[in-house]
Amino acid sequence: MSDTLMLDVAVRAVGWALLHSVWQGALVAALTWVLLWALRDSEANVRYAVACLGLMVMVGAWTTTAWRSAAGLSFEARNAARAATVMTPPALLGPAGPTDTSPAIRNISAADLARTDLDVGRASWQRRVNRWSPVLVPLWLIGVSALSVRLAIAWLLVERLRRRALAPVGSAIAERVTSLARRLQISRAVRIAQSAAVQVPAVAGWLRPVILLPGSALTGLTPAQFDAVIAHELAHIRRHDFALNILQTAAEILLFYHPASWWISRRIRAEREHCCDDIAVSLCGDRIVYATALADLESLRGEASLAMAVTDGPLLQRVRRLLSPSPHAARPSNWLAAATPFVLVLAVIGGATRSNVSAAPGPQSVPPAEGRTLPAGYGAVRGQILDAASGRPIEGATLEVSGTLDAAFVRTDEDGRFETAPIKAGTYFASVNARGYVLSFFGQGNGTSLRGTPIEVRSGRVSSGIDVRMKASGIISGRILDDRGEGIQGVEIVLQPVQGVGGAFQSAFAQTVEGGRYRVSVSPGDYYVRAYTEGSIKPTKGDGAQAYVSTFYPNARKAEEAQPIRSEPGVEIYDIDFPLETSGKLRVAGTVVDPSGDSLDTVRVAVRSMGMSSTNRESSVSLDAKGRFEVRDVVPGEYMVLVWDSRRTSRWAGAMRHMTIAEDVDDLELRASNGASVAGRVVRDPLSTRRIDLTDVHVVVERQMEGGGLTMTGSMGPVAADGRFALESPGGPVTINVVSVPEGWTVKSVSLDRVDVAGQLVDLGGASTHQLEIVLSDKGSTVAGLVVDRNGQPLGGYSVVLFSDDQTRWTPSSPFLKEERSTQTGQFRMKQVPAGDYLAVAVPDLPFRAFTKADVLAQLQTIATRVRVNEGEQKVISIRASPIPASLIP
Repeated sequence: MSDTLMLDVAVRAVGWALLHSVWQGALVAALTWVLLWALRDSEANVRYAVACLGLMVMVGAWTTTAWRSAAGLSFEARNAARAATVMTPPALLGPAGPTDTSPAIRNISAADLARTDLDVGRASWQRRVNRWSPVLVPLWLIGVSALSVRLAIAWLLVERLRRRALAPVGSAIAERVTSLARRLQISRAVRIAQSAAVQVPAVAGWLRPVILLPGSALTGLTPAQFDAVIAHELAHIRRHDFALNILQTAAEILLFYHPASWWISRRIRAEREHCCDDIAVSLCGDRIVYATALADLESLRGEASLAMAVTDGPLLQRVRRLLSPSPHAARPSNWLAAATPFVLVLAVIGGATRSNVSAAPGPQSVPPAEGRTLPAGYGAVRGQILDAASGRPIEGATLEVSGTLDAAFVRTDEDGRFETAPIKAGTYFASVNARGYVLSFFGQGNGTSLRGTPIEVRSGRVSSGIDVRMKASGIISGRILDDRGEGIQGVEIVLQPVQGVGGAFQSAFAQTVEGGRYRVSVSPGDYYVRAYTEGSIKPTKGDGAQAYVSTFYPNARKAEEAQPIRSEPGVEIYDIDFPLETSGKLRVAGTVVDPSGDSLDTVRVAVRSMGMSSTNRESSVSLDAKGRFEVRDVVPGEYMVLVWDSRRTSRWAGAMRHMTIAEDVDDLELRASNGASVAGRVVRDPLSTRRIDLTDVHVVVERQMEGGGLTMTGSMGPVAADGRFALESPGGPVTINVVSVPEGWTVKSVSLDRVDVAGQLVDLGGASTHQLEIVLSDKGSTVAGLVVDRNGQPLGGYSVVLFSDDQTRWTPSSPFLKEERSTQTGQFRMKQVPAGDYLAVAVPDLPFRAFTKADVLAQLQTIATRVRVNEGEQKVISIRASPIPASLIP
């Protein structure tokens, strides 16, 4: 064939592929949706595989159709060319003889007539496609080309990120990442670096991956949170998500015009993040720690994102999944995208020659509930967003109503009012964003609730009165100076809230630019302004013997000696200038002792900075032949001194020391504790009726540290199908916690050597061996009810605390401690409550996780009411609200 004919065949083949992809993609999306719905209780890995398979089938159907169409059109073209060289046959004669030219239809059967009509219809469609192809195919090519250029630019940006503006991290952090990579069985070398160009941790590269960390992640996260976040990024590397994301993006470019591909691709990205979240939780063992880390990262996340990065999931949705896991958390947009292909199928069947598929109306166009009927099982939320100071309505504010069952997004009108689209009946939280204002939550109050007051949405009803008053954000600006009085670029700024003063809750972060200038937008409240820099920026004086230390405004080393700055709504505070203080470098020396007499060749000692209170760095050293160590060049500040050994990690948990280092330390002793081996077994309660996969259960041991803090110290092998597992634990006071059980199951008992120790501190010292049995039951109890005032009127936004009458069970991770906030209608519901005797109380604005502290529970005990919960009971109670004890008021 000639080049012109080949081009014509290619254009027509692509045109046919574009047409057929409409119904093919619709069918694939429908089947994918059915499978995902059927597998909603399955693991994220299964749903991820189903979504990937759906996208692969769409691409395969497109390419197969194009190839087969091209082959058929080529065959027709060749036949037409040959026919052109053959003499035209004589005309068909009519039945009356050679002169009869009437149509010969009398001998045509009904089947032939039907076949003729079909051929005419097919020819009509072919002519339509042939007419459309010269227009549609170039438009499709323009879209593919534009998106390909965008992909190439994203690739170049990622490559630039991997090679430029990277700062090295401490050797101890690199070793922690290497240790986590080994635990995940990652054989490739993983590079980790700090980058000012990213706002949340991200992975770039496939064959030579690099984890990019913002400075705020190194300072704003605790060690446990940091390890969990890094485990998530390493999970992306182990799963080769960077390469898979490139293939996914290529598929998106090919099918950019099809809504089904958008929906399936969004599900792939969401499930990909869920898969890595599950790996991180499995590795680190604490959903609360990891969820808190994700919530902190969300506050640091900016608007910009890189198409080639793999960590692009919605963090708030992931936090909700971790804290309140539910297999039914589908967003309305997902349902809409899944339904869109069916509309396209109807359009194809109807023979439409032009499609005008428009997006669903934006949430701001949702009509008021009056005059319309809400679907069965659905409700809506209505309210108003106002300025807290003036009471003026805020137009264009974005409100998200989210829960485990559904979600809705809406913008306020010119009067600040909103009403959501129908959402499934259930419990939700509402958050509001508006330019120039602080992120706000409905019913947040003056406490430290992360999500505010729950909203109860009822079937066929509109939950009205969901009003939020937003505070305008304030700004603090100034300069950071060096030891010569000149501005320093690259200094980290932390605005640390003065807890209990002015209502400030979250920290804010920034970095100085040219001239040492900084400018930070913050919530109204009182803050300490802290500046610090890493070892890469050195003083100009002192010949290397001096170092910059963490400094609070105006020139203090400690927060309690600093001058707080009050941020007012809508006001910028200028000239908060101060110099970085310098200090001589110190040393920390001492001895490591192992009473067992084992070799200390593989033992190392690390001096790790404690986030907000010291310069962000870490140093580690090995021991000499006598077990002594010496860490030099330590900058004054707060540190955690710890010991680790790859062979006996749990034995050294008790050797951790939280220290304020202000001078040389010469005689520090770090002593290993005698650990214990635990032979464990998870069993199903004989009275339970459901089947259970015991491999989904996760058990951890937590060591009680000085000051009441907890650190994860247990190391557990996988739970076998028969429920058996082995556990290594350090000596001393620990709690044994079941941090993950299958949906619908609860822990009935945790027996150590035949003694129930659920929620209690136990001592596993003496290098002994213990027997542990965990009994699970599907007869979980529920405590629900209503919070009322003295007149019996319901009260929303109150903290309802249910805690064991046995004070030995008042440990931070105890299953016998529960807290829920009452909804706007005063209702609350607590699931998976172990049977036992409890105390119940409802108070306003209880600080975040204060219910896990024994001293707080001791004060609440005096105003609480006794409640008995039996196994499998669905208990309903009414609690009269009490004022919060004066000693708990910030």
